[in-house]
Amino acid sequence: MVHDIDHVGAPATDRGDTTERSRERILRAALEEFANRGFEGTTTAAIARQAGVTQPLVHYHFNAKLSLWESAVRLAFDESAQAFAGVERELAGLDPLDQMKVLTRRYVRYSAGHPELARIVSHESMQGGDRLRWLNEAAIGGNFDWFRILFEQGVDAGWMKPLPLMSVISSIGASGAYLFMVRASMWETYGLDVTDPAIVEGHADAVIEIFFHGLATGAPR
Repeated sequence: MVHDIDHVGAPATDRGDTTERSRERILRAALEEFANRGFEGTTTAAIARQAGVTQPLVHYHFNAKLSLWESAVRLAFDESAQAFAGVERELAGLDPLDQMKVLTRRYVRYSAGHPELARIVSHESMQGGDRLRWLNEAAIGGNFDWFRILFEQGVDAGWMKPLPLMSVISSIGASGAYLFMVRASMWETYGLDVTDPAIVEGHADAVIEIFFHGLATGAPR
């Protein structure tokens, strides 16, 4: 069935749905599709089907696939920021090493509930190009500042091993998110539902134990 288009570009059958609610559904569907199929493998038709709306409504809200991709990624990064909301209170009074552990646990919990962002970053990091540059400028660059500052302070003070920062951040970032990026594989291989809160906390414990007890030379001074 062909949908009529009204004077502002919205399909006539969707006029009652041209709201923030429909836009939110489209963004959620886009985030999932881009995460699973990459930018090139994703179509606005597939996003429309996933969101339960018509394709013209997708184009009504977003004039190009790239603008939809950017909006979906911004949504993911906004939720990432929300995952760390109020963390200052949790860090108050803790020594720097324990602060790093708390922040890492928050990162693992976020990754468990929102694996799409890590998948999108992985897709773009393999290909390079304008979208990766956009990610670095818009979001990725400042995302690990909290870790960089604490790590560099630890190296200067002698309670962190002077390993390459790039290697440390990449290793912890990948380890914290990977289990949830490959959710289907974890189920098929180990019979584990990685959305189970007990599995999430156990994975956070493992990441913290492996990396921080391996990185630290002793208690902070």
